[in-house]
Amino acid sequence: MRVKAIVSLLVVLYFLSGPIHEAGALAVSNVSFLGAGVAIDLEFPEEAHPTETITHNLTITALSSLVLQNFTLVMEALVNTSWQQVYKEQVLLLSMQQSEVLVRKTQFTLPQNASETLYCYMYVLTDKVSSEPSTYTFYTTHVRTMTYNELLSWYNELLVNYSSLRTDYETLLGTYNALSTQYSGLNLTYNLLLNQYNSLQATFESLNSSYFSKKADYDALKTNYDSLEGSYRTLNQTYYALKAENDDLRNTIGAPDTELTMTRNIVYVLIAVIVALVALVIYIKKKPQPYIVLRKETVAVKPT
Repeated sequence: MRVKAIVSLLVVLYFLSGPIHEAGALAVSNVSFLGAGVAIDLEFPEEAHPTETITHNLTITALSSLVLQNFTLVMEALVNTSWQQVYKEQVLLLSMQQSEVLVRKTQFTLPQNASETLYCYMYVLTDKVSSEPSTYTFYTTHVRTMTYNELLSWYNELLVNYSSLRTDYETLLGTYNALSTQYSGLNLTYNLLLNQYNSLQATFESLNSSYFSKKADYDALKTNYDSLEGSYRTLNQTYYALKAENDDLRNTIGAPDTELTMTRNIVYVLIAVIVALVALVIYIKKKPQPYIVLRKETVAVKPT
């Protein structure tokens, strides 16, 4: 697109080249006035830049002997949106002989933001005028950021590079057409991928919402798990401590336990024997015992 703009500008400048040549024909111009018994000629540069110091050559020629009572020349420049005085030349009560020439070389610097054309006001009063003095308004130097000559020089430089730019333009145009075709294909792929992306984005948002809900549950469970794990570790330490005490006690009571077992067995045997004896006694008591009946008889002894 930039190459197209450059080519278009070159074409426009080509058609404007004739008027440019005519406008930049002279670097210095002048204006002349005749009246009040004097001939006035003002020579000035046709073009200038802001902040540039320029010179106006003023020549006043007396057509007859006279007294130049008042000659005033004021120059103004358009600065931004208002007119500003940049120079003033004044001659008062000067006697001049016929054909005498008064020359003034005015030199001043243009303001920073000056533009357009310098506006001049000239007031001429001599003793040869019995009525109103002569006044003139006119324009002199054009103030431009780029003068016609500079623009023409710039145009010539562009014209020299035109062929190269034209070749580059054709190459870039071919590249542009190829890229345009490639762009169409990529744009179609982009639209397909965009639709897939939108679908995946919706799925992602749903999963993301579910993730935060699950994460909240996970955080609660993890808090409970950490609490239970702390309790487990405490109980585990207590278990191993009690297990160690139990092992110590088991080792301590191992020998007495063997003796106790033997004593217990003996006691069991004695208890069994006692039970058997008690049963035998009971049995014997229940069995009928043999008995003897003794009869007592009284024997009477007869006397002899």
